[in-house]
Amino acid sequence: MRKFTLLFVTLVFTFSSFGQWSVGPRLGVNFSTLTGKWNSNDDSKSRWITGPVVGAVGNYSFTDMFSLNAELLYITMGEKTIYTYSEESRALNSQTYWEKEKYHCFQLPILFRADFLTNSLFFAFFGPYFTYKLGGKWKDSDGNSGKIKIQEHESRDDGNTWYLDPDYNRRFDFGIYLGAGAGKKLGPGRLEVDLRYGIGLLDLNKFDDKDDKQNAKDNGYKAYRSMNISLSVAYMFPLGKDNSARFLD
Repeated sequence: MRKFTLLFVTLVFTFSSFGQWSVGPRLGVNFSTLTGKWNSNDDSKSRWITGPVVGAVGNYSFTDMFSLNAELLYITMGEKTIYTYSEESRALNSQTYWEKEKYHCFQLPILFRADFLTNSLFFAFFGPYFTYKLGGKWKDSDGNSGKIKIQEHESRDDGNTWYLDPDYNRRFDFGIYLGAGAGKKLGPGRLEVDLRYGIGLLDLNKFDDKDDKQNAKDNGYKAYRSMNISLSVAYMFPLGKDNSARFLD
């Protein structure tokens, strides 16, 4: 958390002296899931889960068209995994079991943005994001639930506490966002709505060595990557009188 906060503050103060900044809060909803399979016999299905997006945005304008967004967000990531199996005594009847994992994360997107000014403001953006898991919660279709802690442990399941071993499960994630939005003057600032799609570029599972990873791939393993869609609203305040006049035109 300290590293994310320090990087965000550094980005803000690096450019603030130029007087081209606007800042504001962001609030929205996030839909997340995972891609991947353990092996060729894995017929489980991943479903989307929802959670909040809360944070702060800093936007630095290079020109009237091009700018850079630096954001510090609290976001929930995870998935709902559905397993379907047949009863031995009645093969035609199937049972469905699911587990849901939801992780509390800090996320730092660095987004390059292009603004298109007409009667209103429309914009498109893309750029990398960095995510750090803090912990989480789980529950299943049998009514069980508990916490997820990220630390070394002999067993992943210890009563109602699951342990995500950082030696085998990636705590840090890196990905790319692509999105678009619209803005409109409202009061002293501007209200902006954006829709973004994110895909993780790292496998969330780790392997002891290349041979273990290759063996897993030979058995049908496909990398587990995060995927999310966010819809959020930000209210941006311009900093500086000169910037304020340009910002609200």
